[in-house]
Amino acid sequence: MSAIASALQRLFVNRKDDYAIQQHNGQYHRAGEPLSLDVIQRHIEGKVTVGAYQLNEFNCVKYLCFDLDPETLKSPFSTAQKILDVLLEEYKEKPKIWSKAVLLEASRYPDNSAHLWIFFDPTVPAKIAKWLGYRILELATLNPKSIEVFPKQTTLTKDRPFGNLVKLPLGLHQVEGKWSCFVDLETFELLPSTCLFNVEGISFTEADIDKILSLKEKAAVQITFDMPENFRTLKTENEARIVKFLLPYWKEGQRNRVEMAFLGWCLKRGVSQESALRIVDEVTRVTNDLERYSRLELVRYHYRNRRTIGPKLLGISGLRQIVKEAIQ
Repeated sequence: MSAIASALQRLFVNRKDDYAIQQHNGQYHRAGEPLSLDVIQRHIEGKVTVGAYQLNEFNCVKYLCFDLDPETLKSPFSTAQKILDVLLEEYKEKPKIWSKAVLLEASRYPDNSAHLWIFFDPTVPAKIAKWLGYRILELATLNPKSIEVFPKQTTLTKDRPFGNLVKLPLGLHQVEGKWSCFVDLETFELLPSTCLFNVEGISFTEADIDKILSLKEKAAVQITFDMPENFRTLKTENEARIVKFLLPYWKEGQRNRVEMAFLGWCLKRGVSQESALRIVDEVTRVTNDLERYSRLELVRYHYRNRRTIGPKLLGISGLRQIVKEAIQ
């Protein structure tokens, strides 16, 4: 058997006692036999298209998968980029380790259809993977109604002893007649199948696992507002006008509230970090704010974590309240 078949088995096959075969109408029928390396090799050669069951008998999984289809998304690869931005931002301290745990697949190349895979080593409870999938969508402000998250269920039952399946990569789609391939996470250029050899799953501490298992299972994503697609730099005169507006309210005892409300306004209006930094820098300089550098760092912190913090900042409503209090 080829090394590619072995790599597919290592990363994607979590249950070897059975598998499913994709039919010409796109449906899957259970094979009723073990998923061997020979079967995987035939999948790679296009002689059969295999769907592998994700949950093992202990309700654990090897991966989390986002299914991004053009039938439900305007731009699957743009959506994939939003998810990747969250992953790289959340794990920016160890980007090389994290990037090795992620694969982006063009599932029906050259169609605009994608699977985004995140691998675990060792396996994790399906509840962990599902919770993480919905949490990532939440941070990316993406609606799961347009995105399939695998695993779909967290436990096997007597009525459903096999659970969901996902089509193995590098195979032929029986309906579309198009092949699967892997693409670069940054350029979306085609990658050789040997990229599988470099994949290393991420791991969680026992404390992390216990904490997530204690949480209520995520069945929906809460999105409070749509984050702007692009952040723009303000004109110099507009930055000066905002500085002039903020100065009267940048007083001891309310500076923190003013800055937080201002940052909320910036994030919701799509103002760039550079403009926000210049404005806060000038306001703190003019007012001789002794906490100048910590306030500049606060700007950077909120922009780094804008997906989770942004919705909580009051923005213009907070500024209005501060102005109202100041003139009473």
